[in-house]
Amino acid sequence: MPHCQKQFEEFHNNIKLSDEDDILREKRDIIIDRLKEKMPKEAKSYSTFNQGSYAMKTGIKPLDGHYDIDLGLLFEMSTSDVDTPVEAKKWVYDALIDHTNDVNMKSPCVTVNYQAGYHVDVTIYAAQNPDNKVYLAKGKLTSSKENQTWDESNPKDLIQAIRNRYTEQEDRRQFRRIIRYLKRWKDEQFAVNGNGRPTGIALTAIAYHHMQVKSEIVDLFSGKKEYRDLDALVNLLNSFLLSFTSKYEWEDNQLVSYPYVEVTLPISPYPNLLERMSLKQIKSFKEKLETLQVCLIKARDEVDKSDAATILQKQFGSDFPIPPKDDGQKASTRAVIPSNESA
Repeated sequence: MPHCQKQFEEFHNNIKLSDEDDILREKRDIIIDRLKEKMPKEAKSYSTFNQGSYAMKTGIKPLDGHYDIDLGLLFEMSTSDVDTPVEAKKWVYDALIDHTNDVNMKSPCVTVNYQAGYHVDVTIYAAQNPDNKVYLAKGKLTSSKENQTWDESNPKDLIQAIRNRYTEQEDRRQFRRIIRYLKRWKDEQFAVNGNGRPTGIALTAIAYHHMQVKSEIVDLFSGKKEYRDLDALVNLLNSFLLSFTSKYEWEDNQLVSYPYVEVTLPISPYPNLLERMSLKQIKSFKEKLETLQVCLIKARDEVDKSDAATILQKQFGSDFPIPPKDDGQKASTRAVIPSNESA
């Protein structure tokens, strides 16, 4: 039974986005300096913080080379200090509009695109409200007042929840590895655009809710243990797939059953992170997860690590390494199988 732990850890090093990537830090700092210089006088005071996978230490290198950076702005104001959420977002938009040739206001953020393939998403929060909650400004420049909202959001709480999911340092590292494996699997198995592709935060939440640390003692005398990422992935999928239920939808005048599941953010207000996926898309998601589950178990049941890694590479992509075949291992394994005569 090959655990392929060495291959998994090499795979992780291949796809991991450095927590201190120099280029990302440089782009973030340029945006922060630009905001300090160009923010309109009527804007409220604010503080900045990193958010997203970069802050949670779960980022991976994008296959298309288009890196994204998430920057949060916590404004010292309540939602009632402005007429609309877009009014607050426009402070940021106006400060950044000429920074590159491609700056636009999306519903949840203001995005600055760079020709080199990087983009920075800047999100705007009202952080001083009577209920002590933080609210995210949502809406576009063209949105009617009715389509602009302040949504409860606790980005710093989310960062802490993910970063502190496990108390032991090595357990946390396995947790982050598992999240990164799932993110690269998503990039390999789903089309780039569309709601049928699970988000990175949805996969992170699945790992948060369903992963169990998996390791085994490899030296009884010293108590040394090694982590088993393959077993952790299999266990996670088993747990998550068991959480699916059924939901019905009318099609061609008949009621059709679909698999259904919700994945909630682990902090308030606990939104369903698969809310935008249709029942058909959730079904496709489940089928791809089941295919991954079968491949993981098949790889674990292989004798040769090379054969196991070949199976895994089809799910995780070419960054998953395949070691040379070990014919001696196969011969040795076959030699210890008891014959019928000795049974």
